[in-house]
Amino acid sequence: MNQPDQDGLSAAIAPNIFDAYLNPDLLLPLVLGNLMSQRLWDFSARIQQRLDHAAIPSTTDGDAIFEAIAPVREIQRQIDRHFKHLHPSEVAQIYGELNLTEEGARLGQASVSAAIAGIKACFNDRMRSGAIPGDALQPILDGLEHNRFPGYCYANFDVVRAGRQLTGRKSKAPMGLTSCLDEVSLFAALVMTLPRGAVESVIALSCVSHYTAFGWSNTGAPWWFYGKSKLLTEGEWKLRVAQDFAGDAQAAFDQIFKEMDRVTSAAGTFDLRSGQASIEAVHIDEIVVKLDQFFGVRLKQVSDGLSLPRTQLPEAPLAPILRELLGTQSIEQARNRLLKSGDPRCLQVLYSYRSLDVPDHKPYLEVALSSPNCKKIGSELTCQADAIGVVQGVEGCLSIFDDRNRIAMPDETLRMNTGSDRDKALLLHALLVHYYAARHQDCVISTLMTAQDSFVCGTEFCLSLNTLAAAGRPADGILITLSMAA
Repeated sequence: MNQPDQDGLSAAIAPNIFDAYLNPDLLLPLVLGNLMSQRLWDFSARIQQRLDHAAIPSTTDGDAIFEAIAPVREIQRQIDRHFKHLHPSEVAQIYGELNLTEEGARLGQASVSAAIAGIKACFNDRMRSGAIPGDALQPILDGLEHNRFPGYCYANFDVVRAGRQLTGRKSKAPMGLTSCLDEVSLFAALVMTLPRGAVESVIALSCVSHYTAFGWSNTGAPWWFYGKSKLLTEGEWKLRVAQDFAGDAQAAFDQIFKEMDRVTSAAGTFDLRSGQASIEAVHIDEIVVKLDQFFGVRLKQVSDGLSLPRTQLPEAPLAPILRELLGTQSIEQARNRLLKSGDPRCLQVLYSYRSLDVPDHKPYLEVALSSPNCKKIGSELTCQADAIGVVQGVEGCLSIFDDRNRIAMPDETLRMNTGSDRDKALLLHALLVHYYAARHQDCVISTLMTAQDSFVCGTEFCLSLNTLAAAGRPADGILITLSMAA
């Protein structure tokens, strides 16, 4: 088992579905990491331009609510229009599958088993209700019986956007590939770029298999972003309840989100199944009032959570920074606060952003060695030359971030078929570690990154990533060193 990730640095880099469930606060560095992306700010500017040119009436009470909701609705529309939400079978096809035995060893078998039980219950409920056809989910449930699950892995906006090439479509290609958590972190980051005061609060309502965003405008009007194509106002929700559920709001909620068991705000998380909360009681009360207002009933899931003995935990370290940056109006402001301030609370954000300007690079290597596809390929190699061949097969030489000082994980480099010398060095390093480990051979692999090149070295070899040929081990000019015994 890997050493505990006590500071949450490794988990912030590329959390998978089990990381995110066991630590729902990982949503916070994902959101803030998005705020440092130039591409996200370009997307935000397009949304703002559409809002500036929209004719929004504001002459009646109903129109006033429409006006208050308009910014978040436009964000939802643009996410829906430009991003492809992957079905679980597509996730497995594109991203591979997680080995549940290994996940249990890494995170604790009891925790992973509880998450799997929640996934099974959710999928079975959705098949019984007819919300999703059984033939779509049954193969995933069958995979669970063989210790496999689609490799849901969440990352910053630039990684999501880089995935646009993976659908194989040349025309009308999406801007990126998403899951529900990606959409919520993207949605929340875009909400943070709206003018200060436009949105009073945005939170996540989630369970192991689904993430949604809920919030309210500066006028107090609540809304619920349930999924890529669904954003409901209070009035739209109550109309749905009246028309389709004979006024039974709980039944309406249970049909689509019966498993909801977490509330995550800027302050942290309120776990409705354990009573643990890093959100202060006064803020929980505020959230509950808004949930009651929107859904028209005290949801059973919320009521059950409130009835438990409360274990109050400290709020998330990133909470003050999230509150500070809600309504930030420039990437310069976000980067100055997050990338350049030197605030140790921002370290998780820097790892989520994949910056190499961090004091410890070991977390990147730890996550690289957990990349499932890379691990599978490395353990099946027949010789060291095969590892070099895998890297040679990566055709592109550009970083998916257009920035050599940010790092992609090995599976990302393989999927996107491109990477800088540093990305490819991390890939080769991980392949060689798995190659030697599969043969129970001891070999200390080191990666040395300089200003112009990267080198992957063992006891009897050193390879330049610019040439993929033997080279002398550099003695000077080393900026970053990665090393771990196989």
